[in-house]
Amino acid sequence: MTGNFKHSLVGGLALSLGLTAMAQTDEEKVGKLAAAQVLGAAPLVAADAAQQYVNVLGQALSAHSGANYKWHFGVIKSDAINAFAMPGGYVLLSSGLLKSLESEDELAFILAHEVAHVTRRHHYQVVQRQRLADQAAKGLQAVTQDSDTGKLAQASGQIYARGLDKSAEFESDRLGVEIMTRAGYDPVAAINVLEKLQRFKGNDPRAELLFSTHPSPAERLDMLLQSGIDKLPRPSDKPNPTRQARFQKFIQAI
Repeated sequence: MTGNFKHSLVGGLALSLGLTAMAQTDEEKVGKLAAAQVLGAAPLVAADAAQQYVNVLGQALSAHSGANYKWHFGVIKSDAINAFAMPGGYVLLSSGLLKSLESEDELAFILAHEVAHVTRRHHYQVVQRQRLADQAAKGLQAVTQDSDTGKLAQASGQIYARGLDKSAEFESDRLGVEIMTRAGYDPVAAINVLEKLQRFKGNDPRAELLFSTHPSPAERLDMLLQSGIDKLPRPSDKPNPTRQARFQKFIQAI
């Protein structure tokens, strides 16, 4: 995590995700606006150490993604079971989701899945298509950059409400597992996470949005098993006490 991220946590929620910084690309502009919309509904957890931890882990994983973004990771205070990947390198995780996890390896899968969404530009490609459709429907000849960004941000919000197509979620599961494995985490943790999510289905209102915008965890698990997850290298079977300790400290802080 960069020093200015840590400092900005003291200065305010928007600053903590670099939302007031100058955007370098259209993709980053859309991501900043989408992140601001999420933070408008659920603030960041007010625990500097927890935000630092998830950023250190997120940066370590994203280094194996092959994508060159200025990554920003944050934990939002919400009982909902969900996570959000915004264009341009912004990832937000709900405290409710994180509290359901049992290890740093499981958290690594959640983060790597969202990193994969950004890396493959899943949301950004959809909002780009939405922009073109809007322009064609209205017969627009040209729009300003700011207006264009606003349209993309609005479309981005619609995507989070209705979800991506199944193929994007399956791809992010597969690539996420590859990323976490390259970073030294146990790919079997992805199976554990999806099995946990399946237990929420149908009996927990906190997961309603997740299940309305994602394929069922059972479907995702089937696709992941078919992708050959069992052939990926696993680290030592012995527990890592350092990882266990810092993960437990993180969970207690949020």
